[in-house]
Amino acid sequence: MQGYIVSLTEELDSVFADYKSGLTAREDSRAFGAMIEKRITDNWTAICHNLHSEPVPNPGRRTIYDFASLHLGQFYGFDVKTKDLDKSKYSDGGVCAVGNLLKFLANDKATFVVVEFGHTSAKENKSLRDIEYIRAAPFHLLPSDILRIENLGTGQVRLNYSINQVYEEVSWDRPLESFFDIFVDLAIRHYERVGRDAQSRIQAMRKFRDNGYTSFSF
Repeated sequence: MQGYIVSLTEELDSVFADYKSGLTAREDSRAFGAMIEKRITDNWTAICHNLHSEPVPNPGRRTIYDFASLHLGQFYGFDVKTKDLDKSKYSDGGVCAVGNLLKFLANDKATFVVVEFGHTSAKENKSLRDIEYIRAAPFHLLPSDILRIENLGTGQVRLNYSINQVYEEVSWDRPLESFFDIFVDLAIRHYERVGRDAQSRIQAMRKFRDNGYTSFSF
């Protein structure tokens, strides 16, 4: 797996070699990310061919990944993230819903890979972007302290750090079951906390009603 992911990163480096300085800046991170994805889409078949893997058709918007391939019988889903390295810019590290991640890993027996493009304003022209790095790592091999879950919907998986920051800590030999041990404990603690918060808010609503809607606080 490690060799395949490293080779994929090298292929992407090649695809964006002429874009390492002077990518046209877009008005927001989503537009910039769409531009990156378009470049990958245009080269995905060639990338997979060079890696002796089979490209899988674009999945559409209802999946947790942007690109997919079959390599040595294993299904890989690649989620492309753009990381603005400007420290004044906020990045929440959002990945996907808890349930969707577990279904993809456990039910589909697939490998979920985060592909991160770090970018900054070009020194020569602030209206352009420079790609500083491209990093890729399987999600289930990331260090445990990078993971958090926030109370959005059924729980949203997010990253505390960039892939680049923790790349040297990726556990390339970690079994999937070991990741589940880590992640399920994290999810249980999250849902227990959410449950306590929900009960507290229910009580606040009842108190608000019982007091004739005169004063409210959580």
